[in-house]
Amino acid sequence: MQNKVTYIRRNNKQFGKLNKSGVREFSSTKIQYLKKVLNIAEKPTELSTELSSGVDFIKVQLEEKDKQISKLQQALDQQQILTKQAQDQSQNLLLENTQIKEKLAEVETESFWSRLFKRKGKYENN
Repeated sequence: MQNKVTYIRRNNKQFGKLNKSGVREFSSTKIQYLKKVLNIAEKPTELSTELSSGVDFIKVQLEEKDKQISKLQQALDQQQILTKQAQDQSQNLLLENTQIKEKLAEVETESFWSRLFKRKGKYENN
């Protein structure tokens, strides 16, 4: 806009007045001329309608994003629960495996004769 005013002032030295603080002031006719030259249309109702429809669109988008975030949070919570269950199950299996290995190690460390007599003793008690 400043460039356009400077261009117009080169052709017409009296375009706008400078006030005491150095600000250029324009009359209403000069303002209308600038609007015409710069293709600025006065359509406040259309602009307001466009803005309100834009705001409505953004609100809808924001609501959709909130729903998506909520669904993702629920999925994350479920995944954390499943991960915890899988870890617990893995620890239980590891514990069972360790216990079985310990029992096998005890059996393997016994001599053939002690195992034989244990079995024989079991049959005698029955």
